[in-house]
Amino acid sequence: MRQLLTCLLLIALAGCSTVDVTSRQFIPKDAGKLSMLKKTAPDYQVDNIEFKHPDGAISRGIFVHKPDAQFTVLYFMGSGVRIDVNGAFIAKPFVDMNANFISYDYHDFGRSDAPESAFGLPELNAEALALYDHVRATTTGKLVVHGHSFGSFVAAALAKQRHLDALVLEGTGTSAQAYADNMVPWYGKPFVRIKLDQELLSIDNRVALRTYQDPVLIISGVNDVQTPLATSRELFDSLSNQHKRFEAVKEAGHMNAMTKPETRRTYQAFMGGVYE
Repeated sequence: MRQLLTCLLLIALAGCSTVDVTSRQFIPKDAGKLSMLKKTAPDYQVDNIEFKHPDGAISRGIFVHKPDAQFTVLYFMGSGVRIDVNGAFIAKPFVDMNANFISYDYHDFGRSDAPESAFGLPELNAEALALYDHVRATTTGKLVVHGHSFGSFVAAALAKQRHLDALVLEGTGTSAQAYADNMVPWYGKPFVRIKLDQELLSIDNRVALRTYQDPVLIISGVNDVQTPLATSRELFDSLSNQHKRFEAVKEAGHMNAMTKPETRRTYQAFMGGVYE
């Protein structure tokens, strides 16, 4: 989605400026191979896992675990993020907190496979719910549902349908419309208008979490321009929940809030029942 919006912005501004683009910008960069995780967390076991859905789709991911972990995190990644490129970077903060970590690549993306069929947000949410039910049935102890960026909308939709031990939304916001609008920089807003279809317009975390009363932690990087602090705070303020906590992370952007020690301290305090 971000690449599409960037292209639209470039087209809109084509008459006003010249933007130099090189082939290097299109070459994927490995943010952290999974093999590196064993070097930084040798006490953990990294298992390849999979779950087969009724329609034949297969969700594949990883389970990073050790016997004395304090809790387990089911992590829903951002759009375009996949296990083999980003898994070690994403999992390491949870390993540092002595937590197990489970994450799957999205439908027909990365490691996951699927038959040719119509697939939209309702089907995506159904797959996420099936994965949660499977993980909940096969793990013991506290299970945290953690959604980052696009994954925060997936996690919130799941929380609407299940009681959770805890919900964490990182790099999140109020709605898909706000999310899309924030991806256009201020200087492009006079030239670019983002129009979403009805399915996307229906995505709103405030609606999904309106009746949610289980523990929820919202994490926002102060320097996040993709999902700005103000939109995360707006979502937090809309929640009528006695078990909510907000963490504004200094010197953090959209992708690195969990790498900060203060974020992990807040996370562990939240898991211990501290909401302020």
